[in-house]
Amino acid sequence: MKTTKITLLALLFSITLTAQVKQGFEIGTQSGYAYNYFKSPGEIHQDGVIFTEKDLIESSIYQDIMLDYAYRKKWKKNRVRFSVSPFSRIFYENIGDSYWSLSARMKYDYSLNKRTKLLGGLAIKRMNRKGLDGDQDVLVNPLGYTNYGAEGGVKFQPIANNEASVTAFYNFKDFDEFGTRDLQFNEFGIELKTAQEFKINNLKHEYGLVAYFKKRMYDTYNALDEITDGERNWSYFRTMAFYEYPVNKILEVKPSFVYYARIDNKDKRSGFNQFGPAIRIKFDNKKTTVRSVFRYLSRNYTSIEARDNNGLIGEKIRYGYTDITLKAAHQLTDILSITATVYSRLRNTNYTDIRARSFRGYRNQYAGIGVQWEF
Repeated sequence: MKTTKITLLALLFSITLTAQVKQGFEIGTQSGYAYNYFKSPGEIHQDGVIFTEKDLIESSIYQDIMLDYAYRKKWKKNRVRFSVSPFSRIFYENIGDSYWSLSARMKYDYSLNKRTKLLGGLAIKRMNRKGLDGDQDVLVNPLGYTNYGAEGGVKFQPIANNEASVTAFYNFKDFDEFGTRDLQFNEFGIELKTAQEFKINNLKHEYGLVAYFKKRMYDTYNALDEITDGERNWSYFRTMAFYEYPVNKILEVKPSFVYYARIDNKDKRSGFNQFGPAIRIKFDNKKTTVRSVFRYLSRNYTSIEARDNNGLIGEKIRYGYTDITLKAAHQLTDILSITATVYSRLRNTNYTDIRARSFRGYRNQYAGIGVQWEF
């Protein structure tokens, strides 16, 4: 018995010595201004009353508080990565609209050999927020929810300088109740990735493809009597082709094109096709990092018709999304950086009936500056 204990202690001590452990902790805060954070249209006509931007659009000075803890341990052929990220946004002018979120993720991989790894992961996210998502169209989507996720797959190198993966995933998302309504979905699917590298003038180029197929099963409930009064059976397909082009050692440009489709398997009504280009720009030098994305997406519904103030216009609903995101950080000391964020989304649509809130166009933007500490 004594020999067994000594052997186990020796094994544990050996694993501890050979394990590579890394930890990181970040804390940051930003102050800024957010416009129309509930993504409302600028005018709605209800019950004989016209509500204008002054009545509908909520905007405010805000304060973000962000934390991130990351842990990584590697021993022999095993690697575990864990991260937890609390976040809070405080709206000073509308304190009741403030919210917080908490994300936690664990990933594991095991090297079968130099070319093949087994992958696994678990994730949970709690978004504690009141209100409705202004992107809603067919379903009423509360902003608050809890999401549980799991994934498993394999990463491999089929040819030289190529990395590919196949991953199966599952998500359960439970939206917060809104009035007498309750919404949730089960989602499962498979994702494929492939990326090919090559070098020109000692600069790494990469091109590839990311695609997934998934099914999402919605249940909507009346929260008062718990009787199911609505179900959705939707399939999604998304594929993105990209090319990473290094302009030089500190600047990289990544153009991409995405195609995304939703298929309504039950009612044959809520499907759409969405596509468009994007360009990502990454700048890194010893002190400054900049990440920016410019994207345009066109969404075309396959069955639902658009309306104006006089009724149907004889066209299917169309959206045009124009998105701009910029995140920058400049290092002042070894642990302290100044940060900035800019975000803008414009949604244009041919659905202009002012009696409706859903399907309408809107503008949502925010910008802030702050500081970040890294330990």
